[in-house]
Amino acid sequence: MPINLLKLPRLVGISVVTELSDHQEVFLLSLCSRRTKCLVEKARIKVPKLAFVLKERHESKEFMIGAIIDNGIRECIWLPVTSVVHVDTLTKKKTSTVKLGNDYEASAKFDMRRQKNGTFLHRMKCANEPMAMQKALQNYINLIFHYSEPNKLYLMMECEGSLPNVTNVQEIEIKHETVDRQFFTNVLTMYPDHHTISVRVLNRDIPSEFFQIQNIHVKYANGPDCFRNFVGRNMRLGCATSTEQDLIQFLQKWISNEAYHNLESLTMFIMNDINTVLIRQSVEFEEYDPNEPEKRPRDYVLDIPMPINLLNLPRLVGVSVVAELLDYQEIFLLSLCSRRTKCLVEKAKIKVPKLAFLLKQRKGYNELMIGVVFTVWYHDIWLPVTSVMHVDTLTLKETFTVKLGNYCEADANFDVWCDEDGTFLHRMESANEPMAIQKALQDHINSIFHYSETNKLYLSIHCEGSLPNVTNVQEIEIKHTTVDPQFLTDVLTMYPDHHTISLRRVIGDIPNDSLFFQIQNIHVMQTYGSNYIHNFVGRNMRLGSVTYSDQDLIKFLKNWISNEAYHNLETLTMRMMNEINAVLIRQSVEFEEYDPNEPEKRPKEYALDIPYDGSFPTMYPIRDKKFVEIKRITDGKRAFLEVSNRHFNFLVLKN
Repeated sequence: MPINLLKLPRLVGISVVTELSDHQEVFLLSLCSRRTKCLVEKARIKVPKLAFVLKERHESKEFMIGAIIDNGIRECIWLPVTSVVHVDTLTKKKTSTVKLGNDYEASAKFDMRRQKNGTFLHRMKCANEPMAMQKALQNYINLIFHYSEPNKLYLMMECEGSLPNVTNVQEIEIKHETVDRQFFTNVLTMYPDHHTISVRVLNRDIPSEFFQIQNIHVKYANGPDCFRNFVGRNMRLGCATSTEQDLIQFLQKWISNEAYHNLESLTMFIMNDINTVLIRQSVEFEEYDPNEPEKRPRDYVLDIPMPINLLNLPRLVGVSVVAELLDYQEIFLLSLCSRRTKCLVEKAKIKVPKLAFLLKQRKGYNELMIGVVFTVWYHDIWLPVTSVMHVDTLTLKETFTVKLGNYCEADANFDVWCDEDGTFLHRMESANEPMAIQKALQDHINSIFHYSETNKLYLSIHCEGSLPNVTNVQEIEIKHTTVDPQFLTDVLTMYPDHHTISLRRVIGDIPNDSLFFQIQNIHVMQTYGSNYIHNFVGRNMRLGSVTYSDQDLIKFLKNWISNEAYHNLETLTMRMMNEINAVLIRQSVEFEEYDPNEPEKRPKEYALDIPYDGSFPTMYPIRDKKFVEIKRITDGKRAFLEVSNRHFNFLVLKN
């Protein structure tokens, strides 16, 4: 039910805006009126980092602005804020006046669309002078999101003309196969605050200013010139070609302090073979002595922030610092340090979109991993919170007592490491009774993240012993090629709140009265036997690689039409292994074809958005002759059927 924000009490309206999770909604709301812009500013919504993209679209330039977050697996997640396409002229129809701040107005046309994955996107078309528009847009977004941090800029080489009018750019990524000298010079001149740059291929004719950048990443590096001329701090070269003499010269110059005075790290992946013994023998070195490990730091970490003692800060400042943490592992570990740090974490009121639990086997032991999941396109992105491996005995000398809540204490070893991509990971090893530690861990995480929503559970059939002691599980995914009926029964008995299940294939017959058929949403990638559709009493079922006869499908349709079964059904979608007779199936029931002269008799689209594994929101265009309309006799309920020789889609219209 829509609400009018402006009719709500001011503080209530601000609270509603604060809960908006889509940055596009926040931006568009701020444009509606002076009062809605005020609500947005008062809500003080923060973005982790702003990024700008300049690319070409249909021979016009498109300037995209988004918030980016690091997903911990070498990629940044792009969360769009807005986008403007610079066009020569605008048609007068449906043109809006956009006010960006107190001093700038622009005429624009808004293009709203929903993508195949169900996400909403918008784009503005504007004929105003691009440099002025871009500057006004950046200032406006900085204002509504209270943003003053450095920006990241993505550039497409094929874009011609002026570079984006963006200030405070410290990170630049040029997303094109090759970059010429003039373009490089233009970029480095336009953005003098550059601190980090990433390019794919580096030509030999590169301006000297490039090598003064503090942090450089080249995906495909040609020759030693890349590091020979470098005067910055960190350089990472992929697919590089270098000789032993090049590398020996580098080492000797650093040792003699002849060059590389500011260097912190140089990492290279070298395509050609090199003589590592010769390189080491060219300089004096000291080997690692395991009897004196204290002579070296345990780890080397790039880009370490200056540490601060949270407990020496004023309480509200400490809470504010914790609220800005983006790594859920850091938040979890901070909550374990002491009663006071746990209090800071709870006061920061950090929220997570959805918690998930994954049980897998590692080194012969069961490991329960806990993470935050959110969906980008049709993939679940996993952001780790913690992990516990259930071992028989603790082997490390350094054992910690972990206090989870008020009632559970456990001795644990902590294993902390840095992954190949630079991400920090940790794992606890515990010899406590698994069911007790799992329950305490879930309660502790619910407490620090103020979480009371439903959970998702991933299971591996290889894991032995008890299933995880996790409550409020509504989504289950069994990550194994085959599942036997007894394991399925154990899972459904252990988690009675199940709402959605996804699995690959069940080996053996599932009893007709199984709890499996009462689940609301079912996805099975490969099925055998007709009892899947004949015994289903839930809402949504998706079957892949199934074998059904024409008579099985005709029986299903007649049972739905007569209201003999499938009272709660909303969708049944199937991909057939065998060919079926689409004409025979349609002719077995009464149906109404689509009349293009009366399109209003049907909705334009049917939205299917079920959280199956590997699925994504799907929009079925039912104003199409492929779909015929069927009605239920008892109550006139409408459904739409699409059937071909390999597909069967049955969509019941919701009230």
